[in-house]
Formats: sequence, C-alpha cells, structure tokens
Amino acid sequence: MRVITWILLAAPALPAFSQALEPWSLNRALASPGWPFGPPRNRVNLEGTLAHADGETLSIELADRRVIRFRLTEKTRYKPDGPSDSLSAFRVSDIVGVEAQVDSQGYLEARAVRYMRKPTADEQAEILQSPEILQTWHANVLLENPMDTARDDRRLSLVAKPTPIADYERFGTAALERSEPASGDAISSARRIVESAFERLPNFRAKQITSMFHSTSNPVKWVPDGVVSAEVAYEEQRETFSNVVKNGKRPPNAPDNADASYMRSLDIAWSTGDFETIAHCIFSELADSDFRESGVERSDGGEALRYRFAGRRSSSCIALKVKSQIAYPAYKGSITIDSKTRDVLHVELEATEIPSAFPLDRAERSLDLGLVSIGNAGYRLPVTGYWFGCFRNSYSCFLNRMDFRDYRRFETDSSVRFGR
Repeated sequence: MRVITWILLAAPALPAFSQALEPWSLNRALASPGWPFGPPRNRVNLEGTLAHADGETLSIELADRRVIRFRLTEKTRYKPDGPSDSLSAFRVSDIVGVEAQVDSQGYLEARAVRYMRKPTADEQAEILQSPEILQTWHANVLLENPMDTARDDRRLSLVAKPTPIADYERFGTAALERSEPASGDAISSARRIVESAFERLPNFRAKQITSMFHSTSNPVKWVPDGVVSAEVAYEEQRETFSNVVKNGKRPPNAPDNADASYMRSLDIAWSTGDFETIAHCIFSELADSDFRESGVERSDGGEALRYRFAGRRSSSCIALKVKSQIAYPAYKGSITIDSKTRDVLHVELEATEIPSAFPLDRAERSLDLGLVSIGNAGYRLPVTGYWFGCFRNSYSCFLNRMDFRDYRRFETDSSVRFGR
C-alpha cells in the first residue's frame, strides 16, 4: 500500500510581510503494489545534506533534491563531529550518512546518523534555500550554521531594485470596493484583495467532504475509493477538525478535536490549510511581473481575466510526499480573476521538474472559489477543489475531490450563497 501526499505549504513566517500558516496536505493510500524503499525491515543507507530535525524526525536533502524524512526513536544512535553523541550536536548543512530500516508501513526509521564531512559552499547555499529548512510548524533543534561570509551575496549593491508600489495609499487596506471596478493592473488589485480578505476572515466552521477515486486504465476510468467527511473549525488563522468520519465510520482513537498532523496521519486523501487558499500562497511567492495575461473568459457572470505564472523549485508553496520521500518541485499554473471586482475565481497548479527518482511524475491541483455568506458579510472561500496525480511511467493515477459546504460562524448558523 502506498501513501501519497501533496502538501501546499505557506511561506515561512517572516517579520512584517507574512504570517505563519499551517501546511495543508493530501494523504492518499492506493491499492497499487510496491514500496519506495522495499519491504518492512529492509535496510537503507543514504547520504545527504542535513536540513531539519525536531527530535521526532530528521530530514536530509539528497543530491537529486529529494528530501528524506526519517523517524527518530530512543534506539537511534548519533555520531556528530565532536565529543557529544547527541542530535543537537549536529549542524544544519552537515553532510551525513543515515542508516535506516523500513517500518511496517513503509516509512524509514533511522538507526544511526553519522557525520561525514563539512559542506562545500555550493552545498551550503543550496540547503539554506530549501523549504525543508524553513518549515515553521516544528522547531529545528540543530545548531545554527552561519553562512559562508566570504560568499555572502545578500548585499544591497548586488540585488535588483524594485519600482515603487503602485497606488501606495490604498495598499494593504480594504478600500477596494466590490461595487466599483478596480482600477490599475488586475494582478496588483487582486493581490490587495486577497491579502485584505485573508486578514479579515472571521472564526467560522464548515463541512469538508473528500471523495476519493483511482484509475489504472487508459482512457481513465475513475473507481470510487471511499469518502471522508469532517467538521472544520477556523479560528485565529488555525484549523482544527472534529466529527471525522471515514467511509461512514469514526476512525479508531480519533480525538474530539484533531489538528492537521492527525488528519495527515490517517493515510487517506486529505487536505488542510485550504482557507488561506492557494492564491494567498502564490501572491506571497511571486512578483506582479511573474504573471502573464493569457486570455479572457466570458460567461453569463461577466468577463474573467486569465493569467499564467511559474514558480521556482525553492518555493515553499508546494511539496510532494510519498511516505518518507519529499520533493519541492518547481511549478506552473494559471489564475482566473474577475475583470470587474478583481476577485480570484479559480487557481490551477502543476508540479514541474519532479526529481526523476521520485515515485510520482504527475501532480496537479485546482481550486474554485465562491462568494460565501457568513453572517452578514461575504468572503471569497474554497468551494470545490481537485487533487490529481500519477505514479511514474504508469496509468496508475488518483483523483480526490474536496467539497466545502455549510459555512457559518461559531456562534450562529448561516447558509451558503454564491453571488456574482
């Protein structure tokens, strides 16, 4: 049995211009055979650049840019560069060798972690850009490793100088009225609306229903795999889950209020972090100049502008996970914006440059957003989303549909209405 995860990670918490967000992920167990690192109790030896450790897991980045996460136990042995045989004696960017064993679920359990050598300047620069080192949901217990001061290119004289922010008096405010056409460039207007909407989201609840499918044929024939439902509570920019039901039954030992980590541990199709939306993450990673207008879509609801974009591999917006393997690929996609209100209506993402040794070679996501009434106010929130992926060089694919309904405040129930 394989467990596949697609994670959409928000930008790391940086002072003044970003918030720390929960990761959101999709866990997927397919009936297709094969385990990435062999059967249970198989021994694996890997060497890579040390990126992160939180006391329970340890991450290294391989030469092909795959990230491997190992589970740590009380039996794990440590041999750092020094007299102390402890995990905290290692440094970020150390080149290490890890002896591991495949556990009963196909994940890697570290038996020994050994220091190999210091990194080259290029290896150090590479790991310091990895989203794995920037993850904020667990503390990094490794000793800090300062950058090579001789190769530090973080200098004002060396960086490109941006132009002034257009319409600076309105930036970061909610002054863009929905009743009036937004002025100026559509991307900059949409950026302000997305940021403003994110900041004003109230505490609310919603129902999330995830329908799971798989196919092994060409053309595709989607076979139902099951359904998961949960009550999602959004409070203080954090999601919790209750009333979790998998195929009509409550999972064993399910907590009354689960966090995102619990949902991802179920080894099922899932998504967390949706209410911050893909759009918020994309705008936090890309400049206005990264968007290219590609057409106009017309419907009974009016005109919508379509833009294409591409993000680099070092982006923290997207990650793929198959058991202990993680990849942070580059991505491309499109965003559809209402030509009048500048609201984001639809977003598509496709992973590119996936490492050739990674089990998946296709991973895509789309999200439709609708105007949802919560109380007496309207908010642009997820309505329907899709995850799609395929195993490398095969027609073994999966698709998961997420539907969100019954948006309401904590204290009062409200119906969902979709408007123009």
